[in-house]
Amino acid sequence: MSAEFHQRTPLIPARQCYFARYCKKHTNGTWGVVDVSLENLFPYPQVQFRRRPSGCVIQEVGNRGSKVTWIEHVEVDNRSLHPLFRPIVSSGFAFSAKRWIATINRHCQWLTTSTARTAPTTDGVLIPQEGRESLLKLAEKMTKNFFNNINSCSENVWSGLPQNFAAQDVRLRYGNILKVPGKPSGNIVIFTTSIQIPVPMEVLFDFLRHERTRNRWDLLSNQRHVQELVYVSNGENPKNRVSIMQVNSSPNKIEILYLQESYTDETGSYIVYAPMDIMAMSKILNGGNPKFVSILPSGFSIMPDKAPGQGDGAVGSILTLAFQSVDRLSNKEYMPQSTLKIIDAILSTTVASIKDAMLFGIR
Repeated sequence: MSAEFHQRTPLIPARQCYFARYCKKHTNGTWGVVDVSLENLFPYPQVQFRRRPSGCVIQEVGNRGSKVTWIEHVEVDNRSLHPLFRPIVSSGFAFSAKRWIATINRHCQWLTTSTARTAPTTDGVLIPQEGRESLLKLAEKMTKNFFNNINSCSENVWSGLPQNFAAQDVRLRYGNILKVPGKPSGNIVIFTTSIQIPVPMEVLFDFLRHERTRNRWDLLSNQRHVQELVYVSNGENPKNRVSIMQVNSSPNKIEILYLQESYTDETGSYIVYAPMDIMAMSKILNGGNPKFVSILPSGFSIMPDKAPGQGDGAVGSILTLAFQSVDRLSNKEYMPQSTLKIIDAILSTTVASIKDAMLFGIR
């Protein structure tokens, strides 16, 4: 088998490896799954990562549940790491066994939520079962798209912003061409940066996910009223949810609808959102097929700036911001100065707004 292991930023190199996987069922309802790298047998030109015997033991427990014990054992060359991420990656925490367990747990929570019976959401609003399933599938599509767009996989070719711009450590690239019936096609530009903020992950996550503070950092929501119309909880933590946000420019005028998914656990957090057409959202809530909905997600990924217990001082946060926009002036051979200035302005303004709120208590 071959695989690439990523984090939610292009500043952490992908870990590529070839490995063999062995699965065996033992007695008393116990399974073992073990991976080991094969680079010694099939040499790879640039070996910076080897997966030593790693995997999990799965044991059946009561109430149709499972107990999973994960072991992660790797050999990796971290010399090319960006300084911002060196502590959290070199400690092993960024790609740790805890992250595997957290990923499995998040997936199981999503399965439970997607198959649960319909229940009232915010303010007693009832979403039909078909609408609930379509909404969750659309949110899953949105979040997968976001993660695929911002990682450092071999298919994503990133470039930097020229040094004469204000935003730092910016990475940008082109996505697919957006084709919407009745509108001219355009190139999708994806741009991202990462910053360190000396506040706990939970504080930063709450600030970015909540509708009451959205207008403090979202340029399109500035000086406007933001309201969470409905949400579907994902798991026991009420902060883990799929929401529909409404932005009003006046009491009787809906200016923007956002679909948003927020999730947090001990390994990290994310807030992913995308503007939605009102008619498209209406179809989704009535059970429409999310495959036919075009969506351009943007959002935030949050990691601790070091492993818990590592070094002196409190654990802060590393925030990765990533945005998508449609640009009809650019192509893969040329990006005009006007587009670069817009990218710089969006990132610089958003970073400054978040830092002001976090560091100077404007929450």
